Amino acid sequence: MKKISVPSRLWYENKGRELTFPGRWEVDNLTSPGFDKPALSPEEIRRRVEIPLEGPTLEELARGRNQAVIVFDDMTRPTPVKDVAPFVLESLHRSGMKKDQIRFIWALGSHGAYDMINARKKLGDEIVENYAVYNHDPFQNTVRLGRTPTGVELWVNREFMACDLRIGIGCITAHVHVGFGGGAKIIMPGISGIETINQFHNQLFRDQSRTGLGNFQGNIMRAECDAAGDLAGLNFKVDCLINRRGEIANLFAGPFRATHEAGAAEGSEHYGIPFAGGYDIVVCNAYGKANESAIALLLALMTMKPGGQGTAVLISDAPEGQVPHYVMRSWGSGYGGRHFTPRSPGFVQLLMKRLIVMNPHPDRTGLDLVCHADDATVVKTWEEVLGILEQDYPQGAKVAVIQDGTMQYLKMPG
Repeated sequence: MKKISVPSRLWYENKGRELTFPGRWEVDNLTSPGFDKPALSPEEIRRRVEIPLEGPTLEELARGRNQAVIVFDDMTRPTPVKDVAPFVLESLHRSGMKKDQIRFIWALGSHGAYDMINARKKLGDEIVENYAVYNHDPFQNTVRLGRTPTGVELWVNREFMACDLRIGIGCITAHVHVGFGGGAKIIMPGISGIETINQFHNQLFRDQSRTGLGNFQGNIMRAECDAAGDLAGLNFKVDCLINRRGEIANLFAGPFRATHEAGAAEGSEHYGIPFAGGYDIVVCNAYGKANESAIALLLALMTMKPGGQGTAVLISDAPEGQVPHYVMRSWGSGYGGRHFTPRSPGFVQLLMKRLIVMNPHPDRTGLDLVCHADDATVVKTWEEVLGILEQDYPQGAKVAVIQDGTMQYLKMPG
């Protein structure tokens, strides 16, 4: 048997999962160089927070300010905010700010709200017990700031705008719309109103050649985020690169454009999988964004045999289920958010031979972003996956294992 380990269950045990394959199969481990980088030490994180890429330090920015807000990404992102936020708080307190002058806001975009169990996972006990932590509400308590140059009407979280020092903490990973997440995406859609978020997603239809996974330079949706960051007055940003253990492998602090540009430049190598294709079977693991696992299937479609001849295996192990999404997901039988598209039976079979989903905690609506529930073969264990694959491919098979299709991307030739 051949064995490949993939990362699993980030917000739970955070352990590896061993995948086994018949010895007669050709099996390739598709990964990127940054995934095996070591984690930064606490002192290295501190130094990068305190010495920004450019501009004043956070301590200098905080002097004389009345109220500070730290907006941070949610459980659909792997950022270990609790490894960064204490050093941000140290800078604020050195400037003279007190605990009751500082609050944290989840950058939920159009995702559902989170409880304090998740807040403790993301922020740590010390922050939850000593600082106010608020959910963002996209349906109310937002203020209008104007329009972006392309006309998107920008409504932003009221609490965020009531503060005179505005800080963001997030991560940079390959992203299906803006090329690489991070930067001012934490403002739009992160803490924007629902209509703003809908209009932001409308930009997908302006010019799809200037959006897409890993497509960063000249990306029109990234430009919308930057415009929102300017209008909202995002003063300081921390952007992280993440390794295969969900740890911080590098960190950039300072003005959001500088952190995003530097992080995406390094991220293009950090998360980039060398181009490969023509596989009979593509196993797409979802780790960093396991509760948005559907995005991993994009890499399966790009690497499997063309003409609907390949088989995709999606490892979707998120015990909490897929994140509620008020724009993209279903909210009833055959309808949902503004950008939800119902999938009729047979859609998957137009794209591939078979879709197998390994989900130890399956639910009937978890695949609504991908396909009709009856189009996928859903199983709970790898042993069940392997049994199906060996029936379908009794002789040889060319197999690719993608370590994390939710953070990585395929580097196309040229």
